[in-house]
Amino acid sequence: MGLPIIFISYSHKDEPEHPRDGEVQWLSFVRTYLQPAVKHGVFSLWDDRHMAGGEDWDPEIERNLRKCDIFILLVSAHSMASNYVIDKEIAIIRERQARGEPVHFYPLLLTPTPKAGLEKVKDKNLRPRDGKPFSGYSAHDRQQHMADAANEIAEIAERIVKQKSAAQPGTSAIQPAYVHITGLPETGYERLVGRDAELKRLDEAWADRNTNILSLVAEGGAGKSALVNEWLKRMQADRYRGAEAVLGWSFYSQGSKERATSAEPFLNWALDKLGIKIETTSATAKGEAIAEALARRRVLLVLDGCEPLQHGLGTQQGQFKDLGLRALLRRFAAMPPAEAHGLVLLTSRQAVKDVARWKDGASRVLDVEELSDDAGAALLHDNGVRGIDAELRAAARAFGGHPLALGLLASFLTETQHGDVRRRDHIRELLDDPENPRHDHARRVMESYEAEWLAGQPVPHAIMHMVGLFDRPASGDCLSALRRKPAILGLTDAIVDLDEGAWQRAVARLRDVRLLAPQDRSAPDALDAHPLVREWFGQRLEQANLEAWRAAHGRLYEHLRDTTREGETPTLEDLAPLYQAIPHGCRAGRHQEALNDVYKDRICRRGVDGTIEFYALYKLGAVGSDLAAFSWFFEKPYETLIATLTAWDQPWVLNMASHGLRAQGRFVEALPGDRSALRMAKEAKHWRNAARGASNLSEAELLIGEVANAVATAEQSVAYADESGDEYEMLSKRTTHADALHAGGRRGEAERLFVEAEGRQKKWQPSNPTLYSLWGYRFCDLLLAGGKWAAGCERASKTLEIARRNNWLLDIALDMLTLGRAYLGMALAKLASQPPATCARTAQAWFAETVDGLHAAGQLDYIPRGLLARAAFRRSVGDWDGAARDLDEVEEIAEPGPMRLFLCDMALERARLAFARIAAFAPLNGLIDDSPPPPAPPGAEESAKLTAEARANLATARELIERCGYHRRDEELAELEAVRDGRRRFADLPPRV
Repeated sequence: MGLPIIFISYSHKDEPEHPRDGEVQWLSFVRTYLQPAVKHGVFSLWDDRHMAGGEDWDPEIERNLRKCDIFILLVSAHSMASNYVIDKEIAIIRERQARGEPVHFYPLLLTPTPKAGLEKVKDKNLRPRDGKPFSGYSAHDRQQHMADAANEIAEIAERIVKQKSAAQPGTSAIQPAYVHITGLPETGYERLVGRDAELKRLDEAWADRNTNILSLVAEGGAGKSALVNEWLKRMQADRYRGAEAVLGWSFYSQGSKERATSAEPFLNWALDKLGIKIETTSATAKGEAIAEALARRRVLLVLDGCEPLQHGLGTQQGQFKDLGLRALLRRFAAMPPAEAHGLVLLTSRQAVKDVARWKDGASRVLDVEELSDDAGAALLHDNGVRGIDAELRAAARAFGGHPLALGLLASFLTETQHGDVRRRDHIRELLDDPENPRHDHARRVMESYEAEWLAGQPVPHAIMHMVGLFDRPASGDCLSALRRKPAILGLTDAIVDLDEGAWQRAVARLRDVRLLAPQDRSAPDALDAHPLVREWFGQRLEQANLEAWRAAHGRLYEHLRDTTREGETPTLEDLAPLYQAIPHGCRAGRHQEALNDVYKDRICRRGVDGTIEFYALYKLGAVGSDLAAFSWFFEKPYETLIATLTAWDQPWVLNMASHGLRAQGRFVEALPGDRSALRMAKEAKHWRNAARGASNLSEAELLIGEVANAVATAEQSVAYADESGDEYEMLSKRTTHADALHAGGRRGEAERLFVEAEGRQKKWQPSNPTLYSLWGYRFCDLLLAGGKWAAGCERASKTLEIARRNNWLLDIALDMLTLGRAYLGMALAKLASQPPATCARTAQAWFAETVDGLHAAGQLDYIPRGLLARAAFRRSVGDWDGAARDLDEVEEIAEPGPMRLFLCDMALERARLAFARIAAFAPLNGLIDDSPPPPAPPGAEESAKLTAEARANLATARELIERCGYHRRDEELAELEAVRDGRRRFADLPPRV
């Protein structure tokens, strides 16, 4: 049982192709209000515009008349004078009703109609209810009456489904239970050509239990969104083929520029739509929760336009910058096959590197190629271009089979060249663009459009320039702000005195010629265009009239700033207009004002004493949104600052941006900002800021594997701290230096610095004589590396009390990690006064809380420490799969940074895991609650495979140790290489946790 079908009967005279002043395209008007229900899977629509080229007109119409469930008649003097409408369409419906078929006749009165015409429908309840035609109402009242009618039609459709379900036992009511795809972009194709193979592949992906993710990859304008929309239309006709929910999100709906997009709004939206309750601000935890839900539920999730969230050219090309989206896709790709699982369908201009390892399994890639010459010729023909087949194919080839370019070419030729394909020579030759080799096909058509069509039409031209101001769909309220007086000279001169009818007619013409996207029924006043079109017209305005471009952005900034009412406890959605205001303010040249009045005062918020509270960052976890906002204060994100910021704010912005980059694991990107902030602090002789900046830089250098640089920078931080005279800085920066020395294998020097720092601690805070917080964790890490398990345990037990008293989430988690490692070491070394079983169970209890605690703290660079330690524990008890999962998660977190020291630690632990499995060595097996079964030695084939894994991981570890100067691991590497070479037994090695 499919969706109810609605047939719309109308006169073509009521849908003028080029409406004159005062004329209305009534079919389009009605469809606008019915489309939301179509998108939500309530019913499907049919009118004669759905007929493909070459189909027989009469049989196709009759076929749909005889199978429709609701017959909507658009009543007017034109339709009631049409022989075809009266004698064919109405006659068939009357015949069906006379036979007792349950078809509903629903007339809509468009315009004044003579009584003779109304006699044909006198037995039906006309809408609007009072019998007054739609044309007799004001624009607002007309819209309200049509919305009421659309709601009534949806209710009728739902009753039809229930009646059919009752008549057909075993069939279910409307499925899926939830459809929300209104956020996906509208595409202007009535008929998709040349994509049969791709549509088949989409069908196969939905049916295949082994496919979790399908990526549609192609350049901009290649028709990815049109392909998805066509497939969704077909899925809808089949009631989405058993989907529990269908969700769609477009990242282009919130900004197409690299610096303008964050996945945080999507993550919050998806959690809400899927009914997932999670008490965290961690983007990674949110992404993983969504992945877990998709693994259990038959949900279709469409992610459109993902490229703004991906790295561009470089070693990280294709990787997601956003941790939450990355965690979602990687976790879902790693899920085992299941019958009741979802599908993520994503589109992007580049393949997603984060899930590339699963490209032959759960995460497939479909490259959407250019249209064939025949398909391109069909597209031109369908859109009114005339010419012989050979000429049409040649035109398709000349424009690279690029669907956006061919669609624009078709409308250009029909508007300016009488549809003659031979006159495509009015468009310039292709220019080479190495980064986007086929984008110029669309650009050169737009140039011709501007020169030959828009140049003489100031209103449509101004509308396209206005749309070009946005990096997302232009909302109705923002467009109204631009349209109001006074005029923005050179932009809205022809717009400010325009009445609503003239505005709508101009918009309709731009939609007709494909420069504007079709109307979004969920936001009927908004305007949008393909991102390539939007960006091109924005650049043209900036180049031609910089003053108008800035003034327009300034007005949008003021509108968003002044009309946003975020309230006392705003959500991220409540703050979205303020985040949107920042790029407009910066494009207007008002960087300082946007930073102070919008970011600091309203997004961060201030306490009663004026201090910045960082509300969005700490309360909402808006790391990505903040980072996107900060990017607008840079000439080159995140390296070269805008020079107009104050000397005080420049290092502040650098530090904040670097903090956001580090929180997202983007440590290499953070380095230029860290170095610039340090240079500014040194030049200003702000020694405390210099000490902090050098310490931050050293920590980042250490994580990415520049150990020698980290040691040198940390040594500078100590010097700056001493220069400042600040006891806190002098103490803490010595632990930073010691930690870097420890990584470099200079253990003795590191221990002396820790002891010196603790001596300063005793003088500074006699009531807390032991190093605590991060400083104490670093000292304990050194002690545990030397096998001093009891000392580490004693220290962490004391410092955990301090952390808990102050509710320091990261410190609590790090102290629990130290305790887990210490008890594991004591259990393995059998040195404690307690039996090994007691130590093992105590370690198990601490590790049960550690990783969740580190996730809750939201510090990405500390999570791998907990995972590595828990992997060692799981290896020791024989939980091989659990250990492997922990190490996979380490790789997932550390790889993008890249955090090379953690990647080295992961390779060493993977080698240990392989050797433990070869030897079936799990010394703590059976000593803990829910212990895995005793391990059995592997067979010869499995043993050979594990040996190869160990060798590969040891080679990786050696390369990283030598490259990074990570000599802390020299001894461990030597031990494991001895096992590899048969010179030692794995079971005889000392504990490494």
